[in-house]
Amino acid sequence: MGKQDWLEVNRPDVWRTIISDSHKPFICTDYLFEMGDVYRREFAGESRDQDVTIPVIPRSVCHFPQADEICELRSGFDLPLLITPKKDWNRDIVAFASQDPLRTGEGWPNSLSMSTPWGFSAQKITSRGGKILWPVVEKLCNSGKGGYFTDVRKLYVHPGSGFKKSNETEETEKKVFAGEVKSLAPKLWVTLGRDAYDALSEARLPDVDRHPHPTAWGHLKGHYEIPDESFATLQDAIFDQISGHPLY
Repeated sequence: MGKQDWLEVNRPDVWRTIISDSHKPFICTDYLFEMGDVYRREFAGESRDQDVTIPVIPRSVCHFPQADEICELRSGFDLPLLITPKKDWNRDIVAFASQDPLRTGEGWPNSLSMSTPWGFSAQKITSRGGKILWPVVEKLCNSGKGGYFTDVRKLYVHPGSGFKKSNETEETEKKVFAGEVKSLAPKLWVTLGRDAYDALSEARLPDVDRHPHPTAWGHLKGHYEIPDESFATLQDAIFDQISGHPLY
């Protein structure tokens, strides 16, 4: 059974409310809703060109500070994803927070591009971290819950540009994430990496489930107390820690 047969992305009646409540001062919500539908259809199996699924975000829809500069640099924003079972969703959400929307490697434009966390909207997941985490998502949804995926830092700017975010820009990013925290009210927050954990701690959220970044080789074995760092072993260990949390 393919993932599109039993799972869906960005269920509009839930996802749009979260995005509207949190991202309105950041990027035009009409544009984000449009892109949310693009990713919803992509996940369902619709084939689209890369310039549609990884678009350059128009400057005209960007409301954040330093938009003029950031839109002209290799930079990124990942639109948060909500992944839920099509049937028998119990309305509980486990939220996953990562650090930022990296734009490393070849092929990224010198402009602000949009994608999705871990590339989960695509039919074929190509990132190493995404390949590790996807079976965890399936197990989560198979238990009746949904998964929400987002970044603590909303904007990534490639360090080679020499650009530095202003305090105002960083405060805007924090406000967007705080809006997600408030609107989501998930069953459990899962942090992936130290920076994500520190941000959740700063937000004073109780009972955060802390994980290392899934590609932090050398640190995973000790954290999960596992004999090796193979994909299968890691996937079981990650889900076991999440599902063993008292709030799960």
